[in-house]
Amino acid sequence: MKIAIIFGGKSSEHDISVITALQAINVIDKDKYSLFPVYITKDGGWLSGQKLLDKDTYLNFDEREFKPVGINFGKSEFILGKTFPKKIKIDCALLCLHGLNGEDGSVQGALELAGIPYTSSSVLGSSICMDKIIMKDLFKANGFNIVDYVWFTRDEFENNEEEVLDKITSKIDYPYIVKPANLGSSIGISKCDCEDDLLYAIEVACKYDSRIIVEKAVENLREINCACIGNECEVRTSKLEEPVSWNKFLSFKDKYLSFSKTSSRSEPALEDKLKEKVEDISKKAFKALCQSGVVRIDYLLDEVTQELYINEINTIPGSLANYLFPEHFGKLIDELISLAIKREEDKKKNKFSYKSTALFEFIKNSGKGGLKKY
Repeated sequence: MKIAIIFGGKSSEHDISVITALQAINVIDKDKYSLFPVYITKDGGWLSGQKLLDKDTYLNFDEREFKPVGINFGKSEFILGKTFPKKIKIDCALLCLHGLNGEDGSVQGALELAGIPYTSSSVLGSSICMDKIIMKDLFKANGFNIVDYVWFTRDEFENNEEEVLDKITSKIDYPYIVKPANLGSSIGISKCDCEDDLLYAIEVACKYDSRIIVEKAVENLREINCACIGNECEVRTSKLEEPVSWNKFLSFKDKYLSFSKTSSRSEPALEDKLKEKVEDISKKAFKALCQSGVVRIDYLLDEVTQELYINEINTIPGSLANYLFPEHFGKLIDELISLAIKREEDKKKNKFSYKSTALFEFIKNSGKGGLKKY
């Protein structure tokens, strides 16, 4: 089976994506799958070549060593090279992209047009979870408990700073968490306890996105994460994890470079009732927000009040959240590929055409002198 593994991307999370891909390449069953690497550069170019499967390639990367690659729409294949282009038939795409231009539904849309199954949420499910504002609006609409939040645009802040600050402080109290609406991996996120901190945090967030969200920071915070894998019909949850608190971020090594299922992450000590609540909400949120493949859902827990808030869904989590599942990472990839192919097969059951006389009637009634001018 030919698998296109797509990674990199025009995103601030480019390097994290490469690491996720290298982790997957390290464990995928090479006897079962033939890998076709597709590396998206930081400038948005698409390249391919077998050396992309070797981690040492990225120590001194040279784009000239690789051939350009593009999608042959409607044909379930890629076109490799320009001078003597070669058609590469693809059975499934393993998506290891993170952030904008990859996790937001854009690449998913291209693969939909090509008819290539892919291992992530659909265009809709990806796009709504990429934008933290839209995602929280949908959480709220579906009755999930969320923290209070305010959002605004970069233009609004630059044109009327005082009005934006008043909008924030009149609706929620300090402390705040300030985030760009469309980024992950803790990039551009700040906590602030006063106006000076808030102004600086907004300026940082504005460097990464034009839409900014300010959330009420949870006191006595514990973070709880739960991954889900499945489709719209069936979904199962992983074990839970409790990363270190937001201002004691996991080291880069712990978060992305460990192939082990044991690191500074820990399984939280929660009452069975609360654990079951996290698992139940995760399954409901997975289905309500049109998710598929593997996602990681992050929660905020007030340790004193025990109030639980759903925070966000990561549609292509770092390391594909393999460390949260008991099976070997390679087996998890097998399951993701199977889910992707099943979804594509289900989609083919839909009717995409309808016999109509509209075009015939339009041309017939336009007269011999050509089409009518409007």
